[in-house]
Amino acid sequence: MRLEIPIVSLFCGCGGMDYGLKQKGFVPIVAIDNSEIAIKTYNENNVPHVAVKSDISKLSGKKIISMIDGLGNGIKPRGIVGGPPCQPFSISNVYHNPEDPRNFLPLKFASIMKAVSKKYKLDFFVFENVVGLNSKKHANVFESIKKSFIDAGFNLFIGELNAKYFGVAQSRKRLFVVGINKDLYPNIEFKFPKGNKDCIHTVRDVIGGLPEPIFFSRSLSAGDIPFHQNHWTMNPKSPKFSNNLDNENSANGRSFRKLHWDKPSNTLAFGHREINVHPNGHRRISMFEAMRIQGFPDNYKIVGNLTQQVYQVSDALPPNVALAIGESIRKAIYLPQMRISKKLINWYKENHRDYPWRNTNDPYSILIAEKLLQQTAAIDKLVEVYNRIINTYPTPWLLAHADISDLEDIIQPLGLRYRAKELRALANGLITRHNGEVPRDLKKLIELPGIGEYAARAVLSLAFGEDMPIVDTNISRFLYRIFGLEGPLPSNPARKKALNELAGKIIPKGRARKFNLALLDLCAKICKPNKPQCLECPVQMHCAYYRGHNN
Repeated sequence: MRLEIPIVSLFCGCGGMDYGLKQKGFVPIVAIDNSEIAIKTYNENNVPHVAVKSDISKLSGKKIISMIDGLGNGIKPRGIVGGPPCQPFSISNVYHNPEDPRNFLPLKFASIMKAVSKKYKLDFFVFENVVGLNSKKHANVFESIKKSFIDAGFNLFIGELNAKYFGVAQSRKRLFVVGINKDLYPNIEFKFPKGNKDCIHTVRDVIGGLPEPIFFSRSLSAGDIPFHQNHWTMNPKSPKFSNNLDNENSANGRSFRKLHWDKPSNTLAFGHREINVHPNGHRRISMFEAMRIQGFPDNYKIVGNLTQQVYQVSDALPPNVALAIGESIRKAIYLPQMRISKKLINWYKENHRDYPWRNTNDPYSILIAEKLLQQTAAIDKLVEVYNRIINTYPTPWLLAHADISDLEDIIQPLGLRYRAKELRALANGLITRHNGEVPRDLKKLIELPGIGEYAARAVLSLAFGEDMPIVDTNISRFLYRIFGLEGPLPSNPARKKALNELAGKIIPKGRARKFNLALLDLCAKICKPNKPQCLECPVQMHCAYYRGHNN
């Protein structure tokens, strides 16, 4: 099953970027734009309807977080994507106004992203805009934008992509800044997709053979337009249309740019309804033809009147370009994680350690085992003690009423006689607080006498099968090594939020129990504190520590 990666989409428009990303498993949980009609288009083509209208310039990161938490499904975003309005930085914008409020939207994007990342530890972000932003004219602005991204905790990768190399019949260059969380993935080198320069689609490839569209009429509704509800265009009133417009004639002006059948389209930028002229020269292209040139699928529908459709189509990012960016992010971050998980679980099948508490899903038995394992190795004596406790006191009620001296005698082989009182207190806590049941809640587990963060997480994962990471000193060492994290190991890794979040990111959905046990056994057998057996490690090719010591 393909990993689905929840994201937040800002400046989502009619959904071109998000549609492309969804093809690679990036699923928007919240999408925002200030255009009401664009939101209607977005929701018309996406279920569930996650897009909402709001003025992003007036939103705070706190508000976005509230929207995410308000979904009530517990899903946390792993990335933020968006392309703020690009007109202020467009090369064709010769009348740049420094007071244009749109100038500040990239910094607003950065501000929101920083707040959301602080809350959820985002893996990545994608920022898209016109290539003019990376020009000398806007160098200072772009530097301030990059600085804000770096301050948010991301390593930056900057590239320019042309849509025509990605199966789009249009020469459309866009600037991308991809940020990778430098705390989680300090050694990831993101590589932009190259596309295919040997397979260029032409206008003929995508709109050749289409029937003639319907011309605009105020009385028309979507249902009145045959073939496709967006296959309509402006009435060809200008006498130029009867003069067989010349493709190469610059005198035609911006308003009469004619497409060439056997070339990609120029950038579709329909300012003031300056819609490109059809290659036959007799009319302007229809909205459906523009959508095909942009690379939208035929089942996509743009809603609104003709003018509203014009702006939505021309402002959209070609979905195929977003798809390629999504594929590169998957290769950089998520494909290695999936391979690590798969290889560890496969290794575990042949190399697992066998203990009695691993052969049960009983929460009480596993809770007792985790209590005994605190600061104690899983040696034969511990197995013996565990079996005697479970056989003698198979329920919390029996353990709560155990004779303390009898319990001390059972624990004596471990040299931890004080644990007898701790075990009885734990049993009493289960009875008085939870009627003898082990709670399926992290906070309630931690509140039990003598149960810390690690043991609570272990119970949720191993007894209840929840996708809960468990991080002790050994697993934290593994995380530091495989991801190349810098700095000393924390003294209490179970309470280190960043490590728990990182461990959680590599857990395969629904397989936390087996994965966590595999990780524990790998750390015991191979990824040891001193002299790790890297050559025997099943995930050596994904490990920054291994690469650093074998180059």
